[in-house]
Amino acid sequence: MILPNNIGLDERTQLARQISSYQKKFHVWWRERGPTEFLDRQMRLRTPTGAVSGVDWAEYKTMRPDEYRWGLFMVPMDQDEIAFGDHRGKKAWEEVPSEYRTLLLQHICVQADVENAAVEQSRLLTQMAPSNPDLENVFQFFLEEGRHTWAMVHLLLAHFGEDGVVEAEALLERLSGDPRNPRLLEAFNYPTEDWLSHFMWCLLADRVGKYQIHAVTEASFAPLARAAKFMMFEEPLHIAMGAVGLERVLARTAEVTLREGTFDTFHAGAIPFPVVQKYLNYWAPKVYDLFGNDGSERSNELFRAGLRRPRNFVGSESQIVRIDERMGDGLTVVEVEGEWAINAIMRRQFIAEVQTLIDRWNASLRALGVDFQLYLPHERFSRTYGPCAGLPFDVDGKLLPRGTEAKLAEYFPTPRELANVRSLMQRELAPGQYSSWIAPSATRLSALVQGRNTPKEHE
Repeated sequence: MILPNNIGLDERTQLARQISSYQKKFHVWWRERGPTEFLDRQMRLRTPTGAVSGVDWAEYKTMRPDEYRWGLFMVPMDQDEIAFGDHRGKKAWEEVPSEYRTLLLQHICVQADVENAAVEQSRLLTQMAPSNPDLENVFQFFLEEGRHTWAMVHLLLAHFGEDGVVEAEALLERLSGDPRNPRLLEAFNYPTEDWLSHFMWCLLADRVGKYQIHAVTEASFAPLARAAKFMMFEEPLHIAMGAVGLERVLARTAEVTLREGTFDTFHAGAIPFPVVQKYLNYWAPKVYDLFGNDGSERSNELFRAGLRRPRNFVGSESQIVRIDERMGDGLTVVEVEGEWAINAIMRRQFIAEVQTLIDRWNASLRALGVDFQLYLPHERFSRTYGPCAGLPFDVDGKLLPRGTEAKLAEYFPTPRELANVRSLMQRELAPGQYSSWIAPSATRLSALVQGRNTPKEHE
């Protein structure tokens, strides 16, 4: 059966046969590595319509997850000229130029690999879903991560010949966390074993996904740009699942903290603010690594090829960026042209965006009278990739003295705190009910502030 599509697949017989063959293998992977329960449960899920506007590209239906059909969808480019890089102004490529074949193949393989990995990381979350709306959200996440895999598999099969077939097969063979055949990016080899981790992951890693996908929406290779533009319709909901989910956790913890008069809220069924912060400390550095090395030759090649660039970056201007460079057991700061600091530029745009959200939450916590402020750890903290890898920087970006590295463990959840969080992760699927550690779906910190400031006679 031909996949739903808006690319004229029924007229491309050979590609349709390849897609059909791969579809059978993908379904085997889904059954073995995807969610293991509730596939036959009626849910409200969105599915692409094939339209290419931001208004009517999808519709919501009541359906079972096993009725969802992954599809191949693209959005036309706004112009047919290359927008940046060495080939700026020339006609965009419909086929892969031989000189950029390896570069493009590697880039597409990584993008496809993270989509499958995200499903594998979180497949057990159904066992501890805090509410029915959250269960539906995580299935939407599973299904659309799978659809993003298909978006990249289509490019591999249509444009890279036998190499594309081999790489598409490899996507189904690698496994998140497998020591022998792990996923390509290290962050995707850590499981999200509870819903607080999942919310952190969606808030942070899916936001990185937004940056990486948006960076190729004007790519000189037109099929990649068209696929990315459609993926950008889907990605914001995944980020919102994390942002709204985490805000609901904070709202519930704020209520319990104020009522109990203590930050030790595990006994009252809520996750303490200090533990939420430790989760943020754990996940943020792993996500920072996803942007790659600060001064990256590969990112420079992608930019010069007209394939990938940061938001609001042209490259022709004389932009100088300060980045870290490794020097023995420490760092030095060097100044480089912006085209050699693509990853650092994107990471810092990302950090500024997340910090704005944290600042808003902190303002609400202050208004509520909660004496706790969240922070985003410095980009040098606990890195395993890039110039800071293995160096003992603290959350403020300061290098700790030799012999004091053990202090870093204080920034992360203890085994006891992890056990306490997971003891709260009880599944609750009764209509209108939510687990004790999270507020209802519509709850926002700003609404709690407004309610607290409303005179009683006006309530």
